[in-house]
Amino acid sequence: MQDLGYIFEPRSVAIVGATTNPNTVTNVTFLRQLLDFGYPGRIYPVNPHATEIMGLKAYPSIRDIPEPVDYVVCAIAATHTPKLTRECVSAGVKVVAIYTAGFSETGEEGAKLERQVVSIARRGRVRVLGPNCLGIHCPKAGLSLAGSISRESGHVGLLSQSGGNAQNMILGLADRKIYASKAVSFGNAADLNESDLLEYLGQDDDTSIIGIYIEGVKQPERFTRILRQVSGAKPVIVLKGGRTVAGSGAVKLHTGAMAGSRAVWDAVCGQARVVQVQYLKELIDTIQAFVYLNPPRGRRVGIIGIGGGANVLATDACESAGLKVPEFPPEVRAELRKFTPPAGTGLRNPVDTLGEVYVDPAMLTKTVSVVAGWSGVDTLMVSFPMLLGVRLGVQFLRDGIEAVAKAAKDAGKPAAVVLQTTDCAEGEMLALEMQKQCLAVGVPAYWNFTQAALCVSHLVGYHEKRNPGWPVSIAEPTDRHRN
Repeated sequence: MQDLGYIFEPRSVAIVGATTNPNTVTNVTFLRQLLDFGYPGRIYPVNPHATEIMGLKAYPSIRDIPEPVDYVVCAIAATHTPKLTRECVSAGVKVVAIYTAGFSETGEEGAKLERQVVSIARRGRVRVLGPNCLGIHCPKAGLSLAGSISRESGHVGLLSQSGGNAQNMILGLADRKIYASKAVSFGNAADLNESDLLEYLGQDDDTSIIGIYIEGVKQPERFTRILRQVSGAKPVIVLKGGRTVAGSGAVKLHTGAMAGSRAVWDAVCGQARVVQVQYLKELIDTIQAFVYLNPPRGRRVGIIGIGGGANVLATDACESAGLKVPEFPPEVRAELRKFTPPAGTGLRNPVDTLGEVYVDPAMLTKTVSVVAGWSGVDTLMVSFPMLLGVRLGVQFLRDGIEAVAKAAKDAGKPAAVVLQTTDCAEGEMLALEMQKQCLAVGVPAYWNFTQAALCVSHLVGYHEKRNPGWPVSIAEPTDRHRN
């Protein structure tokens, strides 16, 4: 395996194409990012027409920089990149991240230019990221490709052919208090490709979960082999771009990659036992499940919510995702009936309860404890209607979420909270606030049961595939209620 550690912890960075205008895309995306993120190494703006940029001494070219440069960001026109690459070779640069577009994604002329740049770099032992990429995000090293996020370093490794999707993954996870160990936007993958980077993350001690957005594969056999190896040791969650005919065409325009056969891709993912998702939000939410939930011992779900119709849809969402919603036995229903208001409630699973239960933390705790205490369920899902919080105030929501977290923990069952927004602005604003409360007490939050069910199903499915003896509870249980 190649040792690519030097790519993620460069001692110095040069920004080629930085300008005296602080608001250019290059300065905002790269130079200001390094300054704001507290990069501790040396930063060298490169521009032949400037002597100082954003308070830093500027240099006419890479060769004019008096000290060694490890990492170069190329943000100049594609036609000038061969000359820059030669300069990087002569200066002993280790890696060049080519932000510039205009290569293989544009057609044969661009592909020819791309091959020329890579040929020059390889002869000079310089590695190339991209072209058409944002490069490296490594909080521990003070590198960032996404603004306005914490410098906190986590344990999720991210790979993305798309720079925009890489930023969305980093920011979306940060909203869930989940942080990247390392992330790479690798664009056209002309030199360093998905196989190189995945192999590295597979051996990286700082990375325990890997999320991937990918459009095409440069070395299919090698990628398949590495994907199998890595997924055997760490969860790998993959989103494939270009699954449709139209999407495949968009991939060619985006990164110059061939999307390939959907059937072949599905077979590769199945053999490698990776978790395959269909949407970017699903990828982010699935990682959230892996971070916050202990592995459920099976597919049976206990649901607690308000509203008969909402609970019907919750049941449908769980069953459609491959989970099971078993009916509670008489003894569990009898236990719930002891303290549950009788009007308009159903206790067969889902527990269709009333607002009175939610505004009384003790009563909600009892409800969760009884459901979680039954050995016939493996996971709990508890919904909180945001509109009820808008009417009654948020404190009962905070108390209720804490009650769910404590009762589930005491019972040793993973629990997810569904913040039902009813697709209204007030509900969504409150849900963002309550999401923070959920994460503070260690439970994942989802906006609807469809998301929650899919992510729990992915989590269970991963453990089923990885451990053939994993308990899969499909049939309705016959054992008696433990309480």
